[in-house]
Amino acid sequence: MKQRIITGAILVIVLGLFIYFGEGELEFLFSGLCVVLSSLAAFEFSRMLNKGKKFSVLNYLSIPFTFVFTLLSVFFFQTDFFYMIVFVFIISILLIYSLIYVFNDGFMKKDFSEQILTIFYTSLGFIGFAYLRTVSIHLIIYLFIVAMITDVFAYFIGIRFGKRRLAPKISPKKSVEGAIGGLLFGGVIAGLYAYFLGVFDTNIIFIFLISFGLSIIAQIGDLVASKFKREHNIKDYSNLFPGHGGVMDRFDSSAFASIFLMLLVMVIL
Repeated sequence: MKQRIITGAILVIVLGLFIYFGEGELEFLFSGLCVVLSSLAAFEFSRMLNKGKKFSVLNYLSIPFTFVFTLLSVFFFQTDFFYMIVFVFIISILLIYSLIYVFNDGFMKKDFSEQILTIFYTSLGFIGFAYLRTVSIHLIIYLFIVAMITDVFAYFIGIRFGKRRLAPKISPKKSVEGAIGGLLFGGVIAGLYAYFLGVFDTNIIFIFLISFGLSIIAQIGDLVASKFKREHNIKDYSNLFPGHGGVMDRFDSSAFASIFLMLLVMVIL
């Protein structure tokens, strides 16, 4: 627990510094961090999917693709050029993997789907982080408040009051009581932050609806990550962060929620 607290404190400080200074001429700092984290997440995910398989470079092609996709996205999404890049890149992925599938008999459909899953699962969340930071520093802080408060209170309330298992086959330790507690505290605290800091230019009811919705999505993201780990019989994606696991262990819920918040900001707000 001590190691977990120390690592967590260091992560919060480092991430906070990148968020605070990552604007204007130094915007590349936080965007660059998102690219690095996305690439590390792709490595973790690829290693998990290929656990026990005979090594093949083809099975790890998703890592450089994730790097390039995230890099181009976070540095060009403020221009119309971004949409062209995304379109061309997706088409290129489909073309390249189609050629590999045709000319490599050992490259099965399952491998193809797993590679595509890796690229988008490990990139979109971090693209969301970078996008939200360019919109407003309070927006990205708001996202992390939702995810972190939800996670912390779900854990402690689950330990103290948890009786009914939320998803016993996926994550036996998670409880219904913990999930509800995380939802209430995460939604309320994040909602108050958004309201008083003027994160959204809308009424208080909609602000709290967004906050509670993101809290639910964050918990779904946590369950999705847990299901992947259980299906592939691993405890953590890696040991990059002592006491916390890997990139996907630490950012699973916030990255998942960032995708939806990014779309919400783009389309509605």
